[in-house]
Amino acid sequence: MWTGRLSRIFVKYDSLYLPVLLRQARLARDWSQESVANGICAVSYLSKIENGKIVPAPDIVEALAKRLGLTLEDASLTPIEAKLDAFYASHYEQEDGAPVFEAEELERMLGSVFALDAMLIRCQNREAVETLRSYEPFFDARQRRKYDELRLLQGAWSEEAFLATYHDFFAYAFAAETSCRHERMLDCLAYWSEALSIAQKEMDVERILDALLGRLVAFSILSDIPSMERVFAQIEKVATMTATDSARQMLDNARYNVGASRLERREYAKALELLLGCAHRPLAAHKIALCYEGLGEYELAKAWIVKEQQRASSVFFDVVRYRLEHPNYLREEAYARMMKRCLDEASENYHYGYFLFHLPYYLDVLEANRQYKEAYGLLKRHFIKQWD
Repeated sequence: MWTGRLSRIFVKYDSLYLPVLLRQARLARDWSQESVANGICAVSYLSKIENGKIVPAPDIVEALAKRLGLTLEDASLTPIEAKLDAFYASHYEQEDGAPVFEAEELERMLGSVFALDAMLIRCQNREAVETLRSYEPFFDARQRRKYDELRLLQGAWSEEAFLATYHDFFAYAFAAETSCRHERMLDCLAYWSEALSIAQKEMDVERILDALLGRLVAFSILSDIPSMERVFAQIEKVATMTATDSARQMLDNARYNVGASRLERREYAKALELLLGCAHRPLAAHKIALCYEGLGEYELAKAWIVKEQQRASSVFFDVVRYRLEHPNYLREEAYARMMKRCLDEASENYHYGYFLFHLPYYLDVLEANRQYKEAYGLLKRHFIKQWD
């Protein structure tokens, strides 16, 4: 919604951004082309400006900008540019290093040379990317790639078409992650294999580790433990030889994922040994508590949970503590609601594997309360379809 504030921007009369800015400002005010053009230029002339078909006269630009509340002045040196660099370097909103844009910040950007960037940010935050189709001619190279990534992520473009356009490591890595998000793990493995092949040809150790880690996670989700262990051994060997901070971090991530898979198989002692060797992170602490719970060490489990709850609140910690403090938790409605919240949180904000990790706990609730139809629906949705 238009706020009435003047937006301070720097736009030349022949700028690529001008059509986007004029159209965005007009639509934000919910004005017609007729009302904006009245007394300044013909409606057809304004339409051609908004569609980038003509370069308007400077006096026309000044008049249109004034009517729409746009002040044309230099604001190119702004901290937002560094934030945008981080945005385009990341691919998912929850990715490490991905910047967070506040609603008011995005609103200001929409009336500036960063209007297209703001629209793409909104689409990464779940708005439909197809609403940007009319802006395609105005994207620069990195905006176009982000737009195409979002189309792929939202199912508006196929992986085949995406990879026919982009052929580098990051394209295959993104296709792999997108396949994982859409729960197509065999496709995910195939794309990570392509990414690994590219990284090996380029002799880029960090990308090799990244691709191996992606394969390890996929094997973990598929419960292919022998393949997962084989890839873990490869990661361990490469990371040890490289001995960089990023390599150590990837090894730590691999160790965490193997530990989590061992935990899923109720191999509590083996899982605990791996997870205790991980650098501190809330997700590892959560699983360490689950290991102690599985081993019957309830006081140790609770101690880990309480310590993490003092750092930050999380429904994942809350639900474990509830189990530890309520012996009949499976038949309690409060626990069922908490487990449902866990699944929703995992599905919306975490990797697909994290959702699958928590699913058996909710299935236990459904089984205890004889809700077999719902349990079957979940199993069909998340497991049987993998082999259709």
